[in-house]
Amino acid sequence: MHSNAVALDSSVLIEHLRVKRKDTSMLSRLTLAFDELCVSPLVLYEILVGQTESRLIDTGMIFENLTFLPMEEKVIAKAATIYQTLRKENKIIDHFDILIAATAIAHEIPLATLNRRHFERIDGLKLFDNATELC
Repeated sequence: MHSNAVALDSSVLIEHLRVKRKDTSMLSRLTLAFDELCVSPLVLYEILVGQTESRLIDTGMIFENLTFLPMEEKVIAKAATIYQTLRKENKIIDHFDILIAATAIAHEIPLATLNRRHFERIDGLKLFDNATELC
């Protein structure tokens, strides 16, 4: 994995699939800003279950150019810790979002998202909410 890598939340891919001008999407800007775009396998699942048959070809083309991050033991352990912390703070978010964030943290890369509100609750997670600025 390159040192100039970023993990993508499904919101980034959903936006790209929906916009008419693909060059204006966050995904397009991230492609220019980073050497490697990565995803958790859960992002693929979230995208596939939400796509119509007509968009599956576009979806497949996007994922061909992404690096899948393994969801090994360190990711699951980190996700459990994040869940416990959020539960104690009464700030719980969706389990998939916790696992996606844990994947980015465990692989020591920032997460690009258009859903900053959920992910900013997670300590230790570096976020990108546009292609030029680390938050």
